[in-house]
Amino acid sequence: MSKVMTMKEAIERYVHDGDFIFIGGYICRTPFSAIHEIIRQGKKDLTITRSNAADDFDMMIGAGVVKRFISTFLSLGVYGLGRCFRRSLEKGIPHKIEIEEYTNLSLPMMLLAGALGIPFIPVKDMVGSDLLNVRSFMGQNKYKLIDSPFDGSPVLLVPALNPDLAIIHVQQADEEGNAQVWGIEGDCKVGANASKKVIISCERLVSREVIGKDPSRTIVADFNVVAVVEEPFGAHPGYTPGFYDVDFAFGSMYQQASNSVEGFKEFLEEWVYGVEDRTAYIQHYIERFGYAQFKNLQADFDYSFPVSYAY
Repeated sequence: MSKVMTMKEAIERYVHDGDFIFIGGYICRTPFSAIHEIIRQGKKDLTITRSNAADDFDMMIGAGVVKRFISTFLSLGVYGLGRCFRRSLEKGIPHKIEIEEYTNLSLPMMLLAGALGIPFIPVKDMVGSDLLNVRSFMGQNKYKLIDSPFDGSPVLLVPALNPDLAIIHVQQADEEGNAQVWGIEGDCKVGANASKKVIISCERLVSREVIGKDPSRTIVADFNVVAVVEEPFGAHPGYTPGFYDVDFAFGSMYQQASNSVEGFKEFLEEWVYGVEDRTAYIQHYIERFGYAQFKNLQADFDYSFPVSYAY
């Protein structure tokens, strides 16, 4: 059964106020098209999570759609901490979010536990850190310290995470939702499979036959997927291996805009509220910066070495 729909339809149907959402995009394949649509539709009181959060989470926090953030950190890369993130925590603009911090290893492990259907998982990298001294909305359930039943040594346990919804961007998917990626995967696979429902956006729709020819690239099977959106350049200004590179100039522009509340609002008006959908966004980009700059982002296509699945 085809699950293909527009991004507007997918967000209207499956993102609800107060939801707990995993948003993929560990360094690459960030679902910016979906994030813009969430902001455009004025969703609110969301709890969001991902390791290695960046300008996408910063934008949602600045737009006021986030209530809680289960985090590792949030940076704009070389530009330092997210500006909207800092304003929220330091000045309560537009409101103060609640934040629960873990490490860049422990958080994916929590999602792995959720994907495996186990209630908690042991980790080592938080032990001895100040992260154990600060608890927020998770309270005593942020972690538990126990003695190992095997040798009596101290063991730190963290709870499984099972978001209401995952939103991920992939290179290709079929119309039923079997989704494939290549390049950096990060916590995308475990985050999607830990979630109760998944929205897939993809650079291209392919047939089930194409998916079946290289099954090891499939990170999400169709039974958890509720919507599939074909959205070329859906991760811009981030990158998608095999399709386009990071738009560093655009990232710098966002950093400059988000330095102030007024600049951030102007950015949203131009790039989110001022465009109807991703097609209009790309068209506006070309009009603003020229087709040559847009074309320069696109990857030179090349095949990997063929893989045989013959027996």
